[in-house]
Amino acid sequence: MRYKADITIIGAGVVGLAIAAQVASEDSEVYVLEKNEAFGLETSSRHSGVIHSGIYYPEDSLKAKMCVIGNTMLYELGERYGIGCKKLGKLIVATNDEETEELQTLLERGQRNGVEGLRILSKREIKELEPNVDGVAALFSPSTGIIDSHTLMKYFIAKAKDRGVQIAYQTKVVAIEKVADEYKITVEDGTGEFSFITRILINCAGLHCDKVAELAGIDIAKARYKLHYCKGEYFGVASSKSTLVNRLIYPVPPSKVSSVGIHVTFDL
Repeated sequence: MRYKADITIIGAGVVGLAIAAQVASEDSEVYVLEKNEAFGLETSSRHSGVIHSGIYYPEDSLKAKMCVIGNTMLYELGERYGIGCKKLGKLIVATNDEETEELQTLLERGQRNGVEGLRILSKREIKELEPNVDGVAALFSPSTGIIDSHTLMKYFIAKAKDRGVQIAYQTKVVAIEKVADEYKITVEDGTGEFSFITRILINCAGLHCDKVAELAGIDIAKARYKLHYCKGEYFGVASSKSTLVNRLIYPVPPSKVSSVGIHVTFDL
């Protein structure tokens, strides 16, 4: 690795790799640092692979805007480069009148966020789409689907490397120092510690991004960067029951819990 880089990205998950593929050029030195022995071994390979539509997020938030744009882009990437994905559609199912009112709130929020095709289904319409689902009403999101995240990351790696990006695995960032308008990065690998200078530093460290921000001198409590973890579980369905539904099935999100609730998803 050269002593000075133009852009350094910490984390070789799907976000870090996507950024690397986008910012790379023949005129710049771009490095990706990953503490694990391969790419995408943490969050990027431990999720349900759902392509969300943008219903849940606050209006005008960056997350809502990026979700709506990214939804379309992911399907386009999948079709163009043979990355497995399916636009299955999703039902958010209400089981009582109170939850039905919340569906209207989700519908209006999604529409304000620019999500297309959303509509409320009656009990009869639910049964027409999903005979094995019981509910009094449902919000139908036709643009929700699933994607093969591993193949997506391999695509980003190939694109990044083709543009000259270098990825250093088993390389952990242990110190960050601001030096004038640049950053001095100290990393630890199998040979010990060494440092280099980078003009731009991008933090894509996933579950460890708050620790990296703290290394860079950010007060993570004051900046509200500190992460608060929650643990989820995955359960597989026997093949004899895997065809009981054909779409992603979600409950109305619990009002006092920071999650979308227990739901049914598919893999490819």
